[in-house]
Amino acid sequence: MELEKGPFVVAQSVSVDDPYDDTDPNVIILPIDGSPVDVLTVDVCVKQPQKTQVSLDSMGQIAAFIASAGANSFEVKYEILRNNNSIAIINDEMDYQGANERRHTNFPNFPVVDNNPNAGINTYVLQCTQVSASGPSLIAVGSRSLKATVFTL
Repeated sequence: MELEKGPFVVAQSVSVDDPYDDTDPNVIILPIDGSPVDVLTVDVCVKQPQKTQVSLDSMGQIAAFIASAGANSFEVKYEILRNNNSIAIINDEMDYQGANERRHTNFPNFPVVDNNPNAGINTYVLQCTQVSASGPSLIAVGSRSLKATVFTL
């Protein structure tokens, strides 16, 4: 009796109670120098690339603590990579007024289909980068998830 060939799932997720708690080891502070940070990684083994699709779903919570009054903004790049090559990018910029406030944005279920990935191990990475900020004293990544569902056609 053969095993039924169906989709399989590889996933990683992290939940945090307070995305503004920079003492929580699960909260990732984005560097102000624009260095990208890998926030989650999943590995998928592909045997038949021409007959395989990898459906990727991801979510990330970006939090900013604003210390200065007046007009403020921040921009974060949210990116999915396969084997160090970008396959999807979202740039998000928020503008607002205020001081001593907490602002956050969620990148909700960001679906991507990777058709015909490479044979062998493919490493998918969810990466975040602080592109710019005027006002925030801290930009962090709180709760996040990355799920790969592999379909053999």
